[in-house]
Amino acid sequence: MREKRIRLQNSIKRLYERLNRVRLLQAIKGSLVMIIPVIMVGAFTIVLRSLPVPVYQTWLHGFAGGAVDKLLEYIYQATFGILSLYMVVSLAFCYASKVEEMAGNYMGAILSSLLAYFIASGIFSEGADILHLLGANGLFTAIVSTLAANTMYFWLNKKIRVDIRIYTSGTDDVYFHMIRYILPILIIGMVFSLLNLIYYALFGVHSFQELYIMALGSMFRWAGPDFGSTFLYVFMVHFLWFFGIHGGNVLDAVWGDILDPGVEANAAALAAGNIPTEIFSKSFIDIFVILGGCGSTMCLLLAILLFEKKRGMRKLARFAAVPSLFNINELLLFGVPIVYNPIMLIPFFLTPIVNLLISTVAMKLGLVPVVSHSVEWTTPIFLGGYYATGSIAGAVLQGVNLFVGVMIYRPFVRLMHRENARNSRARIGILVELLQQSEDTRVPVTLLEQDGDAGVVAKMLSDDLQGAVRSGRPCMYFQPQYDSDNHCIGAEALLRWNHPVYGMVYPPLVIKLLEETELLTKAETLILKTVMEQMRQIKDIYGDQVKISVNVTGLTIQLDEYESFLREMWERYPEHVGNIMIEITEQASLQIDDAFLARLARIKEMGYRLAIDDFSMGNTSVKYLRSNVFDMIKLDGSLIRDIESNERSRGIVRNMVNMAQEFHIDILAEFVETKEQQELLAELECNLYQGYLYSPAVSLEKFLEKGCG
Repeated sequence: MREKRIRLQNSIKRLYERLNRVRLLQAIKGSLVMIIPVIMVGAFTIVLRSLPVPVYQTWLHGFAGGAVDKLLEYIYQATFGILSLYMVVSLAFCYASKVEEMAGNYMGAILSSLLAYFIASGIFSEGADILHLLGANGLFTAIVSTLAANTMYFWLNKKIRVDIRIYTSGTDDVYFHMIRYILPILIIGMVFSLLNLIYYALFGVHSFQELYIMALGSMFRWAGPDFGSTFLYVFMVHFLWFFGIHGGNVLDAVWGDILDPGVEANAAALAAGNIPTEIFSKSFIDIFVILGGCGSTMCLLLAILLFEKKRGMRKLARFAAVPSLFNINELLLFGVPIVYNPIMLIPFFLTPIVNLLISTVAMKLGLVPVVSHSVEWTTPIFLGGYYATGSIAGAVLQGVNLFVGVMIYRPFVRLMHRENARNSRARIGILVELLQQSEDTRVPVTLLEQDGDAGVVAKMLSDDLQGAVRSGRPCMYFQPQYDSDNHCIGAEALLRWNHPVYGMVYPPLVIKLLEETELLTKAETLILKTVMEQMRQIKDIYGDQVKISVNVTGLTIQLDEYESFLREMWERYPEHVGNIMIEITEQASLQIDDAFLARLARIKEMGYRLAIDDFSMGNTSVKYLRSNVFDMIKLDGSLIRDIESNERSRGIVRNMVNMAQEFHIDILAEFVETKEQQELLAELECNLYQGYLYSPAVSLEKFLEKGCG
């Protein structure tokens, strides 16, 4: 059974990866994501205009002569009213951006797409309803014409090379590119115009828009407001949406005449004193079948909040909660994502179909009245059920459908969690390789600016990391430090991150992400505060002379607020300050001047001890010794790693030990991993050690268990 499940998961993964490599599908998905702001703004204007509260509606239409309603209408017309135009531009841009030879010259693709769409939509036909065609009803034509025009445009650019060289003081590269666009765009315009003539000659229609509506109409001429046609409508809407095409808007032009009359017939029957009998209508589907939007995504949202462990996914669900309440689900469709995601294919289709069956049976049996009042599709759940049926039973039916839908989505949310976790663990390895390569070559890298999967995972990890830091409960590990008599004299406190999904994350990656999210200083203060709180336990085991080193970057140690924080800790834990060794890292970012040395002197006067990490023979490091404020230097780990085989490394260590003794400063060697390294260091009179020879970094509990031995 387990082998079958693994094979199924691998098949799903391969299908998902294959779909994501198809250029056309990538472009459609990307373009819909790009116009989400327009869709959201337009949808919220619908919400504000149709909120089913009588007092609000009276105010909306009466205040200032209906000025507020008019303002919202302007926004609606500028968004949903010309939605197809937004789709053409975004799809042309997304498609062109995936063609390497375009090299950022996307304007030709956009212009040719607009030209093709205007011709294919038939807006110039006599008697055409331009606003109707430019809105959501023209979306399918926008997608088809844009993809066709782009495919032709790129092919023509390869086959036809227009080399017109006009050199004047007013010309530039943009001018030359636009000259090249003329012939391909002209050919595309002629092809689409010729197609319109063919449509008229063969079918008596003037455009592709009319042709596809006629084709769908003839295909479903038999359909009526019954279960079969409603089932087919629900299936087709979701089939189109799964491939990133707004199924509802594409099919409304055909199915509106089939499904809309149901509510009108019921309302007329009710007014005549008869019992309404028509179950199936557009409002029936909106209210009882697709809760939260296509795919009944309100059910998915609750399943994520209840059963998903990843912080990023739960954050997405919370962010999408308010729009989903008004049946606006684009954030979930493209954020989860559902579009092109084979894991979500089954529940995305199954949940609305099950809701359709449950609602049909409930109304057939008379348990719930049929829909007799037209309700706007943005009406929130429970309110919609009540208003549409005029009965509390309608709201109860929505609740039943919501519960069943959550249970359907539940196993798939968990499957998606496992699949995402497995993929992300592999992609985290890419980040680690990038970071290690940067450390080896000393070429800086910004992880959050990486393209592709690496950048996505970096952003996801940084988001989770911010939550972990802001929770105020850091995961602390301690790497013990020993003297030549094998006595534990202290430890270095280290931040570790045990991710709830991916396990222990590579420590330098954690530090790097903290730097890039500007949370490193907050994390460093949190570490010291945590150590102060744990110091009593540590001193009970290791004695009052134990020293705990806490890392602080060169940027943080120079901040006034960090000095103020140290003073606050000194006032709160005066008995523990002398046990804290502030270990300064990344000295390259330090500005060593009188003001900085004065700051270090003030910190030392509070009782803190100071150490330099990764000490070497550079001029900067030597200046530290002359300042007479440091208590310890920690040798650069690269010197210790090859101390057995490299005579120069031994010579450098010998010189640094001599300098430390002359200035009465302790010297500690990190990365001591073998007995031979320790014995060589002892011969060089370096008598303090830290490394795997003694202990790796361990949790506080294990550190306390070690005791003084």
